[in-house]
Amino acid sequence: MHLWNAFQKRKKRVYLDHAAATPLRAEVFALMRPWFLHTGNPSAIHAEGVVAREAIEASREELARTLRVRASEITYTSGGTESNNLALQGVVRALRTAGRKNNDIEILSTKIEHPSILETLRLLEAEGVGVRYVAVDADGQIDRTALRAALSEKTALVTFAYANSEIGTVQEVKKLTRIVRKWNTENGKNVMVHLDASQAPLWLPCQMDMLGVDLMTLDGGKCGGPVGSGVLVHRHTAQLSSVLQGGNQESGLRGGTENTPLIIGCTHAIISAQHTQSERSEKVKRVRERGIELIEGALPNAVLNGPRNNRIANNINISLPGLDTEFAVIVLDQRGIAASTKSACGGADSKGSHVVKELTSDEARARSTVRFTLGEETTESDMERVAQTMKEHALLMRHH
Repeated sequence: MHLWNAFQKRKKRVYLDHAAATPLRAEVFALMRPWFLHTGNPSAIHAEGVVAREAIEASREELARTLRVRASEITYTSGGTESNNLALQGVVRALRTAGRKNNDIEILSTKIEHPSILETLRLLEAEGVGVRYVAVDADGQIDRTALRAALSEKTALVTFAYANSEIGTVQEVKKLTRIVRKWNTENGKNVMVHLDASQAPLWLPCQMDMLGVDLMTLDGGKCGGPVGSGVLVHRHTAQLSSVLQGGNQESGLRGGTENTPLIIGCTHAIISAQHTQSERSEKVKRVRERGIELIEGALPNAVLNGPRNNRIANNINISLPGLDTEFAVIVLDQRGIAASTKSACGGADSKGSHVVKELTSDEARARSTVRFTLGEETTESDMERVAQTMKEHALLMRHH
């Protein structure tokens, strides 16, 4: 506890790593609090267990209304990584159970996905499943013609992110799902689409019917809920098998005692994020645009990564060729600014951003990225402080 108190006493910090973890909303914490103190396994049949079960099922119903799906189409997980694993491995396992051979199953994705997608694809590939990576343009947009051409008799699933966690590219989901639907109709197939929407709830609409996807990953810790909570939404037509062995919780898709407070917190965070996403998006986009201007003004050699327009509202990702940005992020931290060089799940290796490397084939640019992801509390003066600090640091480095 002493550590936390000491941290709180420090000068006001500017937190610009919302893509990695968002602050827990006070009202979400208030709803969770009593459940931390409640004893009762939701699977037990005594009164304590029944109360917990009812709270979870009421949450599920409420979340289903917001996402416009059935309550039975919602599975609670420990976050984006687990949801992505359950979607990809769960679909493949269900197909195997139904008698399809590994070499008759193919998944389409892109090389700029989150590590939890790329590593799962690698694992499935090692088991004999076919994986094909569809081309993306210089901004990270999926090439629709390439997607159409990549669909084949063996394709079972298409998986991609709604918004890229590193460079913020927002995919035109409806146009992409339309291509898959049309192909399914013409060929009498059932290729499913999985959308990794971990970054989306605070900034983009997440209604399943509107997006036209079959499976969707959401992460509570990225939208004002507790870290370590998430959801996989899956249409009843999407067959899934469990990845964890154990009890038959979550309709048999996820064994293990449900975490009542985290489920309640995750649910309310997503609902609250969705209710106000368009106003929040507009407000933060203005601060973001000003931030880009200030950074480009302070650092003439800064290069913006990702699109100028089809970009999630809170993302600024720049490369500063020739500057050690891992060190720059440490300096920013010492000056009271929290930023990152790439997706937190990418780890702290010195290989740089796999996303920027894939899009630009430029090793130096990929190794010199800094990502600032804003929150609704971020102000223009916060961005001025960032630009000024970066400028001072860059000048200092140039003279060394």
